[in-house]
Amino acid sequence: MKNPDYIVDYLNHIGIANNYKAKEINCEFCGFDEFSLVRDVIDVGKGKFGKLPVVSCNRCGGLFQNPRFPRNFYKEFYSKKYRDSLYGDLSPSKSFIDDQFKRGELLYKSLQKYLPKKRNSKILDVGCSSGGMMKSFIEKGWKGYGTDPDVGYVKYGKDVLNLPVEVKDSEEMELEKNSFDLIIIMGSLEHVYDPNKTLEICRKAAKPNSLLLIEGRGHPQKESKIYFNHNHHRYLTLNSISLLMLRHGWEPILRTDEELTGPTRKGGIFCLGRSTKILNKISMLKDSQVYFEKSEDIINKFNALDKKLRKAN
Repeated sequence: MKNPDYIVDYLNHIGIANNYKAKEINCEFCGFDEFSLVRDVIDVGKGKFGKLPVVSCNRCGGLFQNPRFPRNFYKEFYSKKYRDSLYGDLSPSKSFIDDQFKRGELLYKSLQKYLPKKRNSKILDVGCSSGGMMKSFIEKGWKGYGTDPDVGYVKYGKDVLNLPVEVKDSEEMELEKNSFDLIIIMGSLEHVYDPNKTLEICRKAAKPNSLLLIEGRGHPQKESKIYFNHNHHRYLTLNSISLLMLRHGWEPILRTDEELTGPTRKGGIFCLGRSTKILNKISMLKDSQVYFEKSEDIINKFNALDKKLRKAN
């Protein structure tokens, strides 16, 4: 089956050969298979807008791109195209690294009352980029390990910053069981190919009573066609993060849009969870209904937001 014309146009635009077939997937948050279209024209990079549908699950309200490409497409995109399309450079700038250091310092302070007091605690940073957010923790006696598929940024973190980082897709992480006290996924879960596989691996590596912090882009700062962009394959809310946590054995204990890492990422949201027992599917769906949202409400919210932003501009 051939790709529709809009998929061919998109692949040509980002410079990847048209040998990847897109297909529809079930909801990544609850597994349901019925959706409502939220937007079909989004930011596809380099100042261009094109068709790449974003849907809302009709059961839980989860927001994600649909259809999607196979895993090899995303491996090629993130290893060869992603940073270049954003910054025109495959290595991090000094300002980027300085911001990572500062955000990590502020994160440590924000989480301090939740963190274990014992020495030699361990932090895992999934989607760590150059690993700079772990620096503050390591300086305070923590052991760290970070993974990211971006070769250039990881190389800088390892060779220049001397940080414990490795080039690795999150779905391919090989982690010791029951080994981490804190796992952070800072804006990266919206990019990974399979968020459920990623969290499954993380849960097995989490110690009893350990913490998971997930950051999402959260509140849109611009019109929806810009907020929805091709680099983000799902668009996290405090509710959808909570759904994923419950699904994989974490109980949300803090849900906030306070700037836990400072003001450089406007609109961000944070959900902190503590490891607990993993629920079976029936129990998970029952317990998680408090976090379900209606697709109609989500669509209305973006319509109202777009109208407000257009008036402001």
